[in-house]
Amino acid sequence: MLEFQTPELLRMPLQELCLHTKLLAPINCPVVDFLMKAPDPPPALIVKNALQMLKVSRGIHLDGNCPHLGKMVLCAVVLKCLDPVLTIACALAYRDPFVLPTLASQKRAAMLCRKRFTAGTFSDHMVLLRAFQAWQKARSDGWERAFCEKNFLSQATMQIIVGTRTQLLGQLRASGFVRARGGADIREVNANSENWAVVKAALVAGMYPNLVHVDRQSLVLTAPKEKKVRFHPTSVLSQPEYKKIPPVNGQTAAVQALPTDWLIYDEMTRAHRIANIRCCSVVTPITVALFCGPARLPSNALHASASCQGDRVSSDSSDSEMEDRATSNVSLLKLDEWLHLKLDSEVCKLSL
Repeated sequence: MLEFQTPELLRMPLQELCLHTKLLAPINCPVVDFLMKAPDPPPALIVKNALQMLKVSRGIHLDGNCPHLGKMVLCAVVLKCLDPVLTIACALAYRDPFVLPTLASQKRAAMLCRKRFTAGTFSDHMVLLRAFQAWQKARSDGWERAFCEKNFLSQATMQIIVGTRTQLLGQLRASGFVRARGGADIREVNANSENWAVVKAALVAGMYPNLVHVDRQSLVLTAPKEKKVRFHPTSVLSQPEYKKIPPVNGQTAAVQALPTDWLIYDEMTRAHRIANIRCCSVVTPITVALFCGPARLPSNALHASASCQGDRVSSDSSDSEMEDRATSNVSLLKLDEWLHLKLDSEVCKLSL
């Protein structure tokens, strides 16, 4: 038996330790250098490997910038919906705040809790946002712990999200994207924070090219390099109804229930040759047309209706999902090698 217990610094998961350290370390001090000042630090090489893993798996650069989530946040500043996107980005940067129970009955209860936060939006991102907002209110009312237990949330993860939000907002102010003083400035960058369509636009801009399309004929999700993609079991979109659905038919029913033919996702994993997507949200084709693809489209990106014949395109004809099959006023917009949209010609011109 050891005479002294192993320091907690050496017992906790390294990626979590790195995230905690980033919140505590001075701005100009790298995570590795700060940890090396501890009495019993973890090996520097292992810390560097953990930092590299965060960069590869989550796009988190703790000693630099985050291109994936950073673009999302900067777009939120431009679109004036900073607060909700900041919360979502910080939640995605760390890990799912929901606890995964082991018992089957508790798993069903946990999924019901997630679904209660969707507000009918078909969005895991909305779940993260509303769960955080409800937790903030519970904390101010003094029943934070009970709220987390009731809703299968990790209190420690929520605290990390708060700390990351505070730090990121400070960096935005230091960089001049948000003015350092005055409540009016914060209100200005949040003028559209209650408009979920605008919030999703910022998410789409940051998530691209993490996009999947609904094949309505086969009732499957497709991606640029995947013919068939499934929702991860933790996604609220994986179960269209509260009642039990046989596993064989669950994914088909979930896809059939989607109100639009495009979705963004945060992460794609693979298990037994099956690709699964985590943290998804449905988005409209006009949002895809406006916020996906390169910053400047080439002149040949727009094709007249006559050239649409034979191309693999989506059947989305408008943002409102109203079906107008007249092809005389339809153009093909090619955003990249895979992402082709058949849209109204006037809408296409607006996206250029």
